[in-house]
Amino acid sequence: MMRSSFLSGALLLTAAVCAPLPAFGQAASTTVTVRDAWIRETPAGRTVTAAFMVLENAGAAARSVVKASAEVAETLELHEMKRDGASMSMSPVKAIEVPAKGNVELRPGGLHVMMFGVRKPLAAGEAVSLVLTLDDGSVVTVPARVRAMPGMQGPRP
Repeated sequence: MMRSSFLSGALLLTAAVCAPLPAFGQAASTTVTVRDAWIRETPAGRTVTAAFMVLENAGAAARSVVKASAEVAETLELHEMKRDGASMSMSPVKAIEVPAKGNVELRPGGLHVMMFGVRKPLAAGEAVSLVLTLDDGSVVTVPARVRAMPGMQGPRP
């Protein structure tokens, strides 16, 4: 009996030690998904653009996007446009909440992800990968297409 208990304990300890661990930086699964992601193309000479998408939360608890990153830009910030009388103002926000069993649209003139220090011009049709970090530590990798914006021109000589 004693030997059997010892063996059972040894097996459990071995199983715990040998169980695969998540890779560093790998996050727990999330209930937040993204659709219709796109990025505004960057005219020649400009290094700032924005990303837009629809965030959907199938979970029973609200989740918030707290950070964004991408290889193509130095810094990404969560932003919001607000109407202030006759003018619009843009400012950073700490998080973008996605309600439980709901969605939030990031769109021009509203919530969006600003991309600063874009490392090379982004042309219509290119694919870019964004990474969103949520308040629970999970991450969502987002494939986004660059879209042409009518009337967007580079600096004039």
